[in-house]
Amino acid sequence: MLRAFTKSIACIAILVTAIFTSAIAQSNPAPEPGPTPYLGRRETGLERIRRQDRQHDRLAQQTYANLYGQGAYANSRRYGPKWRAAMVALYREPKDKETALLDAGEPYQKKYAEFLSQKRTGLIKLVPFQGCGEKAKVISVSPKCLKYDFPGSGSSYSFRLGSYRIRRLADITYFKKSLIARGVLNGAIFVALGDVPIENVGLKTPGVGFLSRYKPVKTPHAAMEAAKRFAQGVKRDGFIYGRGVHVGDQNTFVMRSIAYRGKFLRSEAGVVYNELDFDKRRDIVVAFRIEKVEKDGSATIVWKILRESKSPKLKIDSADK
Repeated sequence: MLRAFTKSIACIAILVTAIFTSAIAQSNPAPEPGPTPYLGRRETGLERIRRQDRQHDRLAQQTYANLYGQGAYANSRRYGPKWRAAMVALYREPKDKETALLDAGEPYQKKYAEFLSQKRTGLIKLVPFQGCGEKAKVISVSPKCLKYDFPGSGSSYSFRLGSYRIRRLADITYFKKSLIARGVLNGAIFVALGDVPIENVGLKTPGVGFLSRYKPVKTPHAAMEAAKRFAQGVKRDGFIYGRGVHVGDQNTFVMRSIAYRGKFLRSEAGVVYNELDFDKRRDIVVAFRIEKVEKDGSATIVWKILRESKSPKLKIDSADK
C-alpha cells in the first residue's frame, strides 16, 4: 500500500511539473529567430538574394507598423510579394541619407532650435516639381528624378506625417513658383499673413480665425463647389483665402488641410486597393514660414501644426451618383 501511495504522489508531482512548465512556456514565448548575421566572408549569389529579401521584409514590416500598428504586415501577407514591394516603394518614409540633399542647414537649425524643440514642428526644404513619376517602378531616369528617388521626389510633403510623400497623399506640393494642394480628397485653404514670425502665430492670430472656424463640407458635390469658390479667392476680414500661395522669402502662411476619409481605389500588381488606407487622414491647421528661396528654386520652410482633429468622411449624396 505504501508503494502504491508513493507511486501516486510521484505521478501527481510529474503532472504538476508538466502543467507549470507549459504555463511558463506560454507566458514567456521563445523569441523569434533574427536574421542570419553576415560573417564578412564573400557571399554567394543565393546568400545575397536571401539577405536582401530579409532586409526588404524588415523594411516592409516597419512601413506597415508605422501606418497601421504592430502586426499589420502579417495581415497583408495574403497579397503577393510583388504587391507588397510596390506598397513599400510608394508609401514608405524616406531615409535620412536619401533626404540629406534637402537638409535645411545648420544656420536655420540654430535659429529655430528652441522652436523645433516643441511638438509637431519641423524644418524642411522643398524643390520645385520636376515631373517625376509616382509609381512603384521608376519610369523616369532623368538626373533630377534620380537625385530625389523617394516618395514625393522632394517636392511634396505631408505635415500630418512629417515626411515627404507622393503628391496624392501630401498636404503641399511645390509646383512652379507656388505651393498648392494636390492631394486626393483634400480640402485645402491657404492664407498669407505676411512677414510675421512663426513663433508668434497661433489660432487667435488675425487671419487664422476664419480657417479655424471653417466647417468642412461633407459631400463630393459640395466639396467641388467649395474648391471652385476658394480657387477664385474668398475675402474675409482683410485677408484673401485661396487654394495656393506664391513662394517668396520671409513670408508666413497658414493652411487648413482637410484630408477627408473615404475611398480612392488604385491598382498595383493586379491588386485593387484603397490608397487612403496608407495615409493618416486628419484635419489640421498648420502655420509655415518660407525662410529662403535659393537660386535653384529650393525653398527652406519651418512649420508648426496649430490644431489637429479627426477628419470628416465624404458622403455620397444623390447629386453625386
